[in-house]
Amino acid sequence: MSVTTVLWDADGVLQQLPAGWEASMRPVVGHLVDDVDGFLAEAFEAERPALAGRARWVEVLPVLLERWGLADRYDDALQVWLTIEPVVETQDVVRALRGHGLRCCLATNQDEHRGRHMQETFGYADLFDATFYSYELGVAKPDPGYFTAVLDRLHEPAHRVLFVDDNRANVEAARTVGLLAEQWHVDDGQPALRAHLARHGLPV
Repeated sequence: MSVTTVLWDADGVLQQLPAGWEASMRPVVGHLVDDVDGFLAEAFEAERPALAGRARWVEVLPVLLERWGLADRYDDALQVWLTIEPVVETQDVVRALRGHGLRCCLATNQDEHRGRHMQETFGYADLFDATFYSYELGVAKPDPGYFTAVLDRLHEPAHRVLFVDDNRANVEAARTVGLLAEQWHVDDGQPALRAHLARHGLPV
C-alpha cells in the first residue's frame, strides 16, 4: 500500500447543506431579490479573500448584503453558511482508515468563522490527524500553493498522498503538484467512494 495519507475535502464530502446553497438561501433573500443565483455568485466571489485569510467573512458579508438591499438580513444569511449536517458514512470511512493506520487530514477552503464553527461542531480535531483550513494556510484551492503548503506540513512525498474532493478544479490542481486525487460527491454514493479508495490499495 503506497498511500499513507488521505486528504479529505469538507463540503460535499464530509458535510453538506441539507438543501443546498440556493434552496437554503432562497427563504432568506428570495422574496427580496429577483436573482438568488446572482446573489450567491457574487457572495462566493466576495468570500474568496476570506478563504485565504485576507479578510473576515463576518465583515465582508454585511457590505455585500447592503449592496443588494439586504442589510437587515445579516443574521439569517450568516446562519445559512453555518447550517451544515455531517455525512456520517464518510466520517465512518475516515475512522476506519485511521484504524488501519492511515493518516487522514481535513483539507478544506473555509473562512475563519465557518471553519471554527465546523471544528467545534463536528469535532474535526479528534476525527482527523491534522486539519488544513485555507484561512490558516493563507491560500485556497484550487491554487496549487494550497497543496504545496499542505505537503510541507505533512513531510510526506506527494505520490503517497491521496486527495478526495467534489470539485474538479481542485482535483486537477492537486494532481499538478503530484498528489493522487479523486473527484467524489456525496450524491455519487458510498460505493463509488469505496471504489476510488480501493483503486489506490486502501482497505475499505
